[in-house]
Amino acid sequence: MVRAIDPVTLEVVGHYLIGLVREMGKTLKRTAYSTIIREQNDCTSALFDPRGMLLAQADHVPSHQGTLSWAARTVAAKAGLGPGDLLIFNHPYMGGTHHPDIMIFKPIFFEGEHVATAATLGHHLDVGGRGAGSIATDAQDVFEEGLMIPPLFLARGGVMNEDILAMIAANIRQPEQTLGDIRAQIAAVTVGERRVIELCRKHGGGRLREIMAAIIDNSEKLMREDLRAFENGTYKAEGFMDGDGLSDEPVRIAVAVTIEDGSVTVDFAGSSPQLKGPFNCSISSVHAAVYCAVRYMVHPEIMQNEGCYRPITVKVPPGSVVSPRKPAPLSGRFHTMERIANTIVMAFNGARKDDAVGSNHAHLSTYSVTGWQRDDQRTFILFDFLGGGWGGTRETDGLDGVLGLMANALDAPIEVVELEHPLRVERYEFVPDSGGPGRHRGGLGLRRDVRFLHGEGYFTNRSEAQRFAPQGVLGGGAGTTSRHRLILADGKVRELPSKITNVTIREGDIISLVSPGGGGYGPACERDPRAVLEDCLDGKVTPEAAAAAYGVVIAGGRIDEMATGALRRRLQGK
Repeated sequence: MVRAIDPVTLEVVGHYLIGLVREMGKTLKRTAYSTIIREQNDCTSALFDPRGMLLAQADHVPSHQGTLSWAARTVAAKAGLGPGDLLIFNHPYMGGTHHPDIMIFKPIFFEGEHVATAATLGHHLDVGGRGAGSIATDAQDVFEEGLMIPPLFLARGGVMNEDILAMIAANIRQPEQTLGDIRAQIAAVTVGERRVIELCRKHGGGRLREIMAAIIDNSEKLMREDLRAFENGTYKAEGFMDGDGLSDEPVRIAVAVTIEDGSVTVDFAGSSPQLKGPFNCSISSVHAAVYCAVRYMVHPEIMQNEGCYRPITVKVPPGSVVSPRKPAPLSGRFHTMERIANTIVMAFNGARKDDAVGSNHAHLSTYSVTGWQRDDQRTFILFDFLGGGWGGTRETDGLDGVLGLMANALDAPIEVVELEHPLRVERYEFVPDSGGPGRHRGGLGLRRDVRFLHGEGYFTNRSEAQRFAPQGVLGGGAGTTSRHRLILADGKVRELPSKITNVTIREGDIISLVSPGGGGYGPACERDPRAVLEDCLDGKVTPEAAAAAYGVVIAGGRIDEMATGALRRRLQGK
């Protein structure tokens, strides 16, 4: 039940908390050293109550929304928390996500009482392990994937434990940037502490606790109201990944979504057994993917907090890809999360009916490049990713070239790639005809070609979707699959699998990544010919595909009305 707090106070304090965590996020990004946090937005800031219940989370990366909650409860259970304390944490089997995601927590005290905990998460450039960037695709246990940190006191009573930072620095490839990013996270949680104390001074600690509890209750109430709009029933779907990095056996994600009077149960029975390779999904990340997918089904202005999760139940079979047993590797879990979230959305299509959506690319084209800077005195690591196409909907075409459901991050700007690394981006463009045909077509995939300019180094590809194309809906066509190649300096082309670790690359070689397009919505022959022409003029659809897929004949930059009518009748069997 919503507590006796007036609606104005709920809105004002709720949006204050949202502004607070956004300010934390701005502080983190503005003071970070690495490109991946500073430019690519792969970070999160959040605020929790003393029990580890989420109060507010910045609109950064959706994949962190459930994982931080698990970690916050682990921290809340640690004895002896006091003013001025800082905790550092990344252990994937204790509530963390995967090794590169290091979290900093700061318990906040007012008048001697623990009132809240500020938290930040940053994806760090490298935390050790056998592959640069800590993304080895062939790791066989969690110990190969990098340094694991249980919840440790980084500071007690305001006094830093520099020994912990020294230990981290001794085990990673880019200590200067990583330690700089950790200090940026500390700055961000300090901002959160300051803002919470200001709020306590205004409302009082006890009254603020009541308001925060009411805000959580209100989000739960609104979630249940929106979920009741769907017809009760069980809706099923399945999705597949290329393999686990060690074998080509497809990885199956099976979901059964049961909607019942404002609640949702997501059951993963039938999903693949635990994998030998690193694409298992930590339990916190499974919950994050489920929470994210269900949140896409409700109003986006419902305040993001623990109340959003209360109507959702998750069931996972033990010893499966979604519930691995330690020490199963899991550093590639983000790709599994994308497949989980997309598969849940596909299951919801059964309840959404005409509001169904085509499949998005449901993966992340992720790669790392490492080598020596031009002075041959320092090494570098580039960790980058690119998006693909989203599915068409009843109202519009799918989005072109964006990250998936679980990521609100950005690919590395070309200027930064070329300024900070001996690399040159030679091609970055949409892929014509990659979006699935439909009344509303799928969004386009991307192509990015990066030339290695100095000496010798290594390339790791941790991607997906070479074998399973994003499917259309209600008669829409499938998008294209991904493609990954190494174009050698002598012009020879080496086709690469979606997952491969530490490929030797040399000066002049080009890494070429092509991501998938999204699935289409509705029959392609129902697409407005003028929209097809516009796509052709924009270079998104070729004239050949306009005729073959859409039945639209374009000549001289114009629609041939008579030929189009005849072709469409023939394609429709009339």
